[in-house]
Amino acid sequence: MSEIKYIQSELNINIYHELKKTAEKEGISIKEAIREAVLEWVREKSGFDKEDPFFKMHTFRASKDLSENHDEIYEGKK
Repeated sequence: MSEIKYIQSELNINIYHELKKTAEKEGISIKEAIREAVLEWVREKSGFDKEDPFFKMHTFRASKDLSENHDEIYEGKK
């Protein structure tokens, strides 16, 4: 399992509202939207080869009921 680093930051309230609205429109959480933004920024600014498989990773998105209905979903009952 990979190690995770938790971070905290602040945003201008107008940017926050746009972030929230856009994330909702995309059907993702604010946390996921921030992860995608950071990954895109790192891809652009890092100087690393953008064709490197590391930068082709996709984040996992799951329905909100996945944790509650894992067994039924996993076994194909839903």
